[in-house]
Amino acid sequence: MDIIFIFPMGVLTLFIGSNIILSKYKFYKDWSLFKRGLYTLCVSSLIFCLFIYILQYISIKLRDDLLIKGLISTALSFILICFCIYTGFEFIKIINENDKKEFELDNLNKKIGHKNSIISKLRSQKHDYLKHLQVVSSLLNTNLPQDAKNYITNIANSFRSKTSRYGKVSYLDAICAAKYEDCLLRGISFDTYIQDFIDNLLIEPNEMSSVLLNIIDNAIDALSSVYKESKYIKLSIYEDEFQYIISIVNNGPMIYDTQRIFLEGHSSKTGENRGYGLYAVKQILDKYGYHIFVDSDEFLTEFTILIPKY
Repeated sequence: MDIIFIFPMGVLTLFIGSNIILSKYKFYKDWSLFKRGLYTLCVSSLIFCLFIYILQYISIKLRDDLLIKGLISTALSFILICFCIYTGFEFIKIINENDKKEFELDNLNKKIGHKNSIISKLRSQKHDYLKHLQVVSSLLNTNLPQDAKNYITNIANSFRSKTSRYGKVSYLDAICAAKYEDCLLRGISFDTYIQDFIDNLLIEPNEMSSVLLNIIDNAIDALSSVYKESKYIKLSIYEDEFQYIISIVNNGPMIYDTQRIFLEGHSSKTGENRGYGLYAVKQILDKYGYHIFVDSDEFLTEFTILIPKY
């Protein structure tokens, strides 16, 4: 009865192991899938039958010498166990490599989709520009240069009057676009929810950019160091009656000491020139009387910046 279960399991293990070993050779790769499967199955069955035959032969020939019989049987069993372990690890490695390739392919598809979206927008803009040029050309051909000049001036003013899609603070566009691209390459989803933002803050644009970039870059580094099927960063900017609120959330690893991360030189990563990003963030916000809080657990880490209105 035991051979009924042992035989298929042994052949299956040898079948997988033989495929892994033979797949490294060019002649084997050139064969069709059916030919490779049939060849490997025959070889695996033959090897396993030979192994069983050798064990039976040893058992008959050395039935009186139990020590030699035990040593040889143990050695052969050890060799088979090592081969099974090797096959298992190689199989796991192949699965991991396939997962990584699928992950990279998914990222490339997202990037291509993003590029296609940009191309579509550029084509749309090109179409609009051609229409404007046709109008200007028509005005010039009908000897109306002043009307053409006024038309061009109106178009230029309309472009200048356009504000950022994130309110009146145009540098948010640049930050979000840059970090979206950065996250896309690393397999991280970068989402923004910006209800409103004001352009009359005391803080200088370069300093606010430094604050946001340092926190977002830290989140990207943290997420890049862990393996998750879904990784994301969410930037939210909104207001209530008394303050403006900036929230940056990521689902990276937990920060255990949320108080020390703003100290100069403190970093969870090794290497020189680390531990100064969040220290600079705290110094900038303190200078303007703004507040920053960190809440972190094993699921989410959130940086919250509070900017008083009054």
